[in-house]
Amino acid sequence: MTNVFYMDTALLPDPREGGLSSELSAARLIKAVRLLSLEKRKESAGTGLLLARILPRYFASAEEVYADARGKLLHPRLFLSLAHGGGMAVLAVGELPVGCDVEKLSRVREGVVRRFSKEERAFVEEAGAAERARAFYRIWTGKESYLKMTGEGLSAWDEVEISPTGRVVRAGREQPVRIVWKEAGEHLLAVCGREEAAFFKAAP
Repeated sequence: MTNVFYMDTALLPDPREGGLSSELSAARLIKAVRLLSLEKRKESAGTGLLLARILPRYFASAEEVYADARGKLLHPRLFLSLAHGGGMAVLAVGELPVGCDVEKLSRVREGVVRRFSKEERAFVEEAGAAERARAFYRIWTGKESYLKMTGEGLSAWDEVEISPTGRVVRAGREQPVRIVWKEAGEHLLAVCGREEAAFFKAAP
C-alpha cells in the first residue's frame, strides 16, 4: 500500500520568521528561506514537515533521505516521492517505486497541451469548457507522477501517454503501473505506482 499525505501550506508561518526551525532539518530550512516567493517558501517547508512528521511512523527519519544526480528522492528502505505547488505539499510513501504530483486547478497552459499526444489532446478538447481544466491537469499530473516515479524527469515527456483511466503507455507498450487521482479543494493530486493508494490530509 502507498500512503499519500498532503498539507495545506498556506496556513504555515513564513520559514524566514523562525517558527519552523525546531522541526525542519537545517538543510531544508536553508532551502526554504532562500526562496523569494512566500508561497514557495511555505511549500518547501511543508514538504520538510511531512518528512519530519511522517517518516517516524515507518521507523525512519528525514535525515536518511537523499537525492540522486537527477533529484529523485531515495531512502535505504522506503520508496518516496515529494511534490508541492499552489499552496500544497505532498509526500507519498510506498513499499514499491512511487511518484506523485500536485497542481492547483487553474488556467489551462496551452503550450503544454500542444506537447500532449493526439489522444491526450482529444481528451482535453472534448471535455467541454467547464471541465477542460480538470482534464488538462489530469493528464499533466499523471505524466509528472509517472516521470517522478521513474526518476527521468521531463526528458522522457514525449514518450509517455496517459489515459484518463490511469493507464500508462510508453513506446506502444502498456506499463505495469496505474495512476490514481484525488481532488483536494482546488488541487488535483496524482500518484503513480504498482500499489493501491490511500490519501490522508495532514495538519499544518
